[in-house]
Amino acid sequence: MKHLLIAIVIGLAGCQTPLPPRVLPAPAKPLAAIPPPPSPPAPAPAPTSASLEQKLRQQAQYIEALISQNDALTAKLAGANGGTPPPRTVAPLPPEPLLRTVVPLSTEPLPVPRPAPLAPTPPVESILTPNAENVIDLVAVIVAEKPGEPVNPFTVRTVPPEAMREVSVHVGGIVAGPAACAVVNDRLVQAGETIESLAVERIEPDAVLLRHSGRLLRLPVTEQPTRVRLPL
Repeated sequence: MKHLLIAIVIGLAGCQTPLPPRVLPAPAKPLAAIPPPPSPPAPAPAPTSASLEQKLRQQAQYIEALISQNDALTAKLAGANGGTPPPRTVAPLPPEPLLRTVVPLSTEPLPVPRPAPLAPTPPVESILTPNAENVIDLVAVIVAEKPGEPVNPFTVRTVPPEAMREVSVHVGGIVAGPAACAVVNDRLVQAGETIESLAVERIEPDAVLLRHSGRLLRLPVTEQPTRVRLPL
């Protein structure tokens, strides 16, 4: 009985299978930092068309010289070996620069601008002044005046006395100011008034201008009165 219990215990102990050891996962390695991609170099400033063309021509000349040396060396080697020299290599020419289209200038003369027409100058109005005898004969001027013809001062004019009248006008002084006035026949007058049927046109610093029958008379400041002959 004792031996049977021992055998059962040994049998039960031999039937148990030991569990395999648990393997822990290895720690993950840290990822190495990926360096950023190198930035492309900044483009060099484009040269001007003249410098670019000169540089291309220099490169073409340099390539042409190398090709010529290569052809000469190849021909020399071929001649030494008794062979036919290869054809000469032709270097491609650089592209021609774009030519600017030049528009020919017109040979036609430019139109000359016409000057603007000048404004007509108003005719200068004639002014009658006293003669050596201190007389203004307006009647003789009206009689001798013809439309479209100048007045001849040396023409002898005869006017009947009944066709005219004579007034005496004495300009004694001028009072200057914003509203100038004059002393005419001991009377103070201004522009726009009338004296002896003569309208006061304007007053100047040393004379008074009167108008009658469309004519302008200038009477200066004098000590003696001026005789004015007027038509009836």
